[in-house]
Amino acid sequence: MKNPILLILLLILGSSSQAQTFKLYQTRNIHNQLRLNTKTGEVYQIQDDGLKFLVKSEITPESEKPNRYLLQKTDNIWTFILLDRFSGKIWQCQFSASKVDEILTVPINLKELSSTKTNRFSIQPLTSMYQFYLIDDETGEMWKFQWSTKGDNYRWIEKM
Repeated sequence: MKNPILLILLLILGSSSQAQTFKLYQTRNIHNQLRLNTKTGEVYQIQDDGLKFLVKSEITPESEKPNRYLLQKTDNIWTFILLDRFSGKIWQCQFSASKVDEILTVPINLKELSSTKTNRFSIQPLTSMYQFYLIDDETGEMWKFQWSTKGDNYRWIEKM
């Protein structure tokens, strides 16, 4: 009688681990990680000395769906791309090990490309370290976008 209950309990615990609210992303700086709240989009820089710094405040504070947001590494040691997998909105997130005022998040695309409540968008890197594809996995539509450390005029998105 105990074995079926144990099996059911293990199945429930196993399936709930797929819905991860917080995810740590290892950076190439061994002393720093980025902690993403996959429900709200909030990003913190976590240092191994115990300090933490806000990189991006919550985007959807009332969200109950985990895995809505993800961070994508770039070839730049300090830069990640934050993606809202529901809407297609994207931000450039930058952390710093030396200066707090260099920690920032800037928008690349704030236009909502979908209003569904499912994970619909993904991103793929291009040959240039600054450019990626934003892909609507349901329709196949694609956009090319670029991030930059040189300013807003160098950040853009265009439909393919």
